Amino acid sequence: MKTIKALGCAGLLICTTLVAPSVKAADLTETEPSWTGPYIGVNIGYGWDEGEADFSPYLTDPTIEGLPEALQAVVDAGSFPKDLSPGADGILGGGQVGYNWQLSSDWVVGIEADLQASDIDGSKSERRSPMFFDETETSAGKQVDWFGTLRARAGYLVNPQWLLFVTGGLAYGKTSLSFKETDISQGCTAFNICADDDSSGVKVGWTVGAGAELMLAQDWSLKAEYLYIDLGERSFNAETTVPEVPVDFDVSADFHEHIARFGLNYHFF
Repeated sequence: MKTIKALGCAGLLICTTLVAPSVKAADLTETEPSWTGPYIGVNIGYGWDEGEADFSPYLTDPTIEGLPEALQAVVDAGSFPKDLSPGADGILGGGQVGYNWQLSSDWVVGIEADLQASDIDGSKSERRSPMFFDETETSAGKQVDWFGTLRARAGYLVNPQWLLFVTGGLAYGKTSLSFKETDISQGCTAFNICADDDSSGVKVGWTVGAGAELMLAQDWSLKAEYLYIDLGERSFNAETTVPEVPVDFDVSADFHEHIARFGLNYHFF
């Protein structure tokens, strides 16, 4: 459903732009505009994350008598969920620079780099109360602090003002993943399973997308664009906060981002 949502949002952006009235500013020259040359611009949009955070407890010292069976009983009772979907989303904005080469009256190729500030974040908590076991709360959070791309573009000119394009290339960005496990019944005291840990840093991945761009005047253009960004996986071992309990959690999550945005470019012809 999230993939359908992404494609639908991309289609809506492009179609909304395409059906807008054709704009011809007074300062357009009599000749057809050329797309060749460098440009710089700004953009604003919305992004949402796809994927769950997965986690499972394990014994760091399975040789202690009775502990493997006790932990297995806690897991079998359903004390911990196996995954949670934090539902991260938010506003984003930034700038881009690029260069276009118009190969003919129909085709344009180019390269573009952008850097974005991002408010894509979300978290989710779930409480479990299995019979004969302590009540627990499990929480997971995901965040994309910022990201950038370096992409090739290839487009077809529907007419001299309208460019439909596809794009793809390198993506990178700072991602964060957090996990917390709390014993609600007795608190994080001796022999209770509790954990609180996180991981963050820069990840490198890839991106593909498509969009439409309209030459508003000889020096200005407006674009609508959708990008799918894969920033890979983040994982870590969440250690228990109680020293007497040799239990850690394996925590992992994929960062697959959907980006829908509008941009305004100034061209140096």
